Amino acid sequence: MALVVQKYGGTSVGSTERIKHVADRIISSVEQGNQVVTVVSAMGKTTDELVSLVGEVTAQPSKREMDMLLSTGEQVSISLLTMALQERGYRAVSLTGWQAGIQTEQAHGNARITGIDVERINSYLEDGMIVIVAGFQGVSEGEEITTLGRGGSDTTAVALAAAVSAERCDIFTDVTGVYTTDPRYVSKARKLASISYDEMLEMANLGAGVLHPRAVEFAKNHKVKLMVASSMVEEEGTVIEEEVSMEKDLVVRGIAFESDVTKVTVSGLPNDLATLPSLFTILSEHGINVDIIIQNETGKETTTISFSISDDIRQETVAVLEENKHRLHFEAVDCEQNLAKVSIVGSGMVSNPGVAARMFQLLAKEDVKVKMVSTSEIKVSTVIEEAVMVKAVEALHEEFQLAEEVLSI
Repeated sequence: MALVVQKYGGTSVGSTERIKHVADRIISSVEQGNQVVTVVSAMGKTTDELVSLVGEVTAQPSKREMDMLLSTGEQVSISLLTMALQERGYRAVSLTGWQAGIQTEQAHGNARITGIDVERINSYLEDGMIVIVAGFQGVSEGEEITTLGRGGSDTTAVALAAAVSAERCDIFTDVTGVYTTDPRYVSKARKLASISYDEMLEMANLGAGVLHPRAVEFAKNHKVKLMVASSMVEEEGTVIEEEVSMEKDLVVRGIAFESDVTKVTVSGLPNDLATLPSLFTILSEHGINVDIIIQNETGKETTTISFSISDDIRQETVAVLEENKHRLHFEAVDCEQNLAKVSIVGSGMVSNPGVAARMFQLLAKEDVKVKMVSTSEIKVSTVIEEAVMVKAVEALHEEFQLAEEVLSI
């Protein structure tokens, strides 16, 4: 008997008919002799609808009350799914995040899981029951309901899989696996049979929405074997694990991209050792997530620092900087909007020099101006104009031959 954790996203439980379909899939796994813990998201666009309701009440809701509201979406899903299983004659029980023992830090809206007390879940499993857990939520040490941020149900599932020592964690969604790039934008995108934790973590952090970055990080740290597959069709998905078979001549494994990027430039900063730590400490204290960073000395006395952020925190970022102008002593803040980030990812890049050069040469050939660059051992990221994002992705996908079927070695 294997213990399996499954996760179903909002699309997979978007209607009562789909909930019944998920119940059938769970039953199929149980009939194969498995113990099953299932994590579910809120139905369809429920979270968006709840956020819209908030907008009708206030423009500045407290983060605590947002967590109280948004956590109700998953409660609807888990109870309906549990009833669907019970209707079919199977013993099942639903648990909210706090009932499932999911403990988090005290950070409303984007909390991290600090531990899981699995005693209650294990007792139900030992009693032969199917356990349905609300994703995306937990409880802080101060007994406050918290949420894990968008896509947090992935993290819930992987953390539970690690805590109960599951054989694997299956992430069921509306796509059939992890693709070389987003097939909604690039028709020649190809599904990967497998991908390493490191490659998937880079892809997730760089905009590939198929998995939440924290979930991949948790899986890597706790050696949880993941599989991403479709909840709609019976088809082999993509396995995410430590070691994967290398595909012949495939240096780049995937291309990730995201729109709505803003470049913030802070000019006239003091050119001293305290400037960088002061600037980014202030931003960190306000929960502002910064991505690519570039510093340019503009003279002996001054320096300019640019960094990229998501456009939805642009106004907040500028406000924080202006509020702290007396501490940072800068001259001006400028924002360049309508940008995108396009990244190539692949573990083969470590041992193959010249990959970045190929990328830059291609972008230049396509008249795509690169505004910012960031690299690691297995990725190269560029910030470009949003208007040419898809064009750049398609060209890179072709350049690195990602559409072609290749042999594993």
